[in-house]
Formats: sequence, structure tokens, C-alpha cells
Amino acid sequence: MNDSSRAKIRNAVVLIPAYNPADELVLLVRELKNSFKRIVVVDDGSQIGLENFDKVVALGAELLRHDVNKGKGAALKTGFQYIGEEDVVTADADGQHTPNDIAAIADRLALGCKGLVVGQRAFDGKVPFRSRFGNFWTRWFFFLMTGVFVRDTQTGLRGIPAGLVKRISQIPGQRYEYEMAMLADSKNHEEKPCAVPIKTVYIADNKSSHFNPLLDTIRIYRSLLQFCISSVLSFLIDNTVFAFVVWVLADEGMTRKAYTLYALVASRLISSNFNYLYNRFVVFKGRRKGGGVHRSYFDYWALVIVIAAASYIFTQGISALADIRSVAITPVKILVDVILFVSSYWFQKRFVFSKRITEKGSL
Repeated sequence: MNDSSRAKIRNAVVLIPAYNPADELVLLVRELKNSFKRIVVVDDGSQIGLENFDKVVALGAELLRHDVNKGKGAALKTGFQYIGEEDVVTADADGQHTPNDIAAIADRLALGCKGLVVGQRAFDGKVPFRSRFGNFWTRWFFFLMTGVFVRDTQTGLRGIPAGLVKRISQIPGQRYEYEMAMLADSKNHEEKPCAVPIKTVYIADNKSSHFNPLLDTIRIYRSLLQFCISSVLSFLIDNTVFAFVVWVLADEGMTRKAYTLYALVASRLISSNFNYLYNRFVVFKGRRKGGGVHRSYFDYWALVIVIAAASYIFTQGISALADIRSVAITPVKILVDVILFVSSYWFQKRFVFSKRITEKGSL
């Protein structure tokens, strides 16, 4: 860190969750101690590298400990609850965040930012493929699910203004999915996240990371994966019913337009009620307060009607242009519904099952 950075003492608290830390943790705290009034380190049930915790305490850091490994999210929440309502900068213990970049996040918070401050890497130079691809993939799925665009969703270098610390400490999640949930919650903040450019640093191809590519990815994408499961089951129900009704009515002498309409209405009634219940109670975990019909049910069916109308118009139009009849229309409908899938998920996440709506309970 340069001399000008050393001369400035920042009020933000640096929070560093650590598990089995190497020497990089000690080096980072040594660099930061003259630029921040407080540094809090959370030992998340480490088994090795325990001597490094003694070293950072000797340097002036405050140490919190978990008896067992609970996950990065749990370690961050322990730190937030201990620190209280002060500006906080979260940083990783493995040396991927430089002292100057940590200081830049703190300086942005000091300007009065009321939303999250997110470090944004340029991903230039030598970057592990899994990190580059994972961030690209997550960026667009995150935008799809929340409507908030964050270019770097996976960096642990973030600034949390004092007014948000209590709220963020109560977000569910114990491991890496907690950081994604923190970003997702930003859609409800007074200000959207702001980005601060930081260096892209990977040490030994990021081998020191405790991120489990399979389990932690499943946790991060759980909501979307559950939605996909719901959609696949609804898809099977919907198209089985559609094909059956078309097969029955086509032999009754009805016009293609008529039996396509009747089959689509029947299939959508059955599959949509299943889809609603699964999405409400499993995917988006809406909770009913009191009796009666939940408001989201009406919102959901308004969306169903719009999507069904679009499905009918395009299915009927394409099959008429291609002169496709009877059960052979089913693949056309499948293609149309796949295209409509993305917009359906986005509307359900943003409007039908959003927290601001479900918390109002029943009508």
C-alpha cells in the first residue's frame, strides 16, 4: 500500500472470514492495520493454520471463532452481528483482494453510499476458466432472477453501509449462497449496487479457494434449479394432457383451431394449478398469513392467461402455416412454450412471488 493510503485512517471495519488460513491472511492484516481503525477476523472452525490467528491478533485484529466449520455465509453473519451498525468492508483471507482495493471500497462507502459497494474485476490476464465462465454464467442468471445487473457477482470484496448491516445479517444462507442472496436482496435497497474497479488476482489458479464447484453451485442456483424442476413436471403434465385431448377431439370432426384451443385450455388448467402450488411453496417459499385465497394466486393466473394466449396464437399460427394437424401439433406447442419459459420465470420472480407481495398474505 502506498504512503498516501497509509496516512489515511478509515472508519469502515474490515471483516475477513477465514478457514484454514495461510500466510496471506497475516500479510493482509499487516498491510491494513495502519489504514483501518478496526479489523475483525472470523475463524470458521479452522483445523490448520491456527498460528496465523495468533499472529493477526498480535497485529491488533479482533478475533471471533466458530467451534466447527459453518460456512462463509455464517462467518460473515457472525461478523456483522458483532460489528453492529458501522460501515463494513468484507474481504477474503487468501490474498485475492489487495489492500489498495479494500481501501477503495471503504472510500466509496465514506462518500455516503446507501447501497452495496461491489468490487468489479476486469477478468484480464491469466484467469482460471472456471472463474471466468462461472462469473459470466452467474451474471446473466442473476439478472434474469432479480432484474439487477451486477457485472461481477462472485467477488467477496464488498462494502456494506452501516444502515444495511442489520438487514443483511438476517438474510438466510450459511455458505457461498449467502453472498448471492445478499446481492439478490439489493433489489430492495434504497440504492442499487455500485461497482468499484479492482484488480483481478488469482493465486495458483485459485487452488486455495474452499468453494465446492458442485455443492456450492447447487446452493447458489437452488431457486432456479427448483423452478426448472417445477417447469419440467408441469411441462410433462401440460403436454400429456394436450396430446390426449387433441387425439380425442381430432376424431370428432372439429376444426384444427377448435380442438387446439380446447386442448390448450384443458392442459393449462391442470398443469398451471400444479405449477402454482409447487412454485409458491417450494421454489419461492411464499407463506400464507391467515385464511382465504392468497393474492399471488390471482396474479399467477393473470400471467397464465397471458402466457396461454401467446402460446395459442403462436402454436395455431405456426401449425396453420406449416399445415400441421392432430397430435403432430404438440411439438410446435413445445417449441413455443420453451421460448415463453424465460419470460414466465422472470415475471413470477419479480411480481407474482416477490416478498413485497407475499408478505401481504391473503385477500
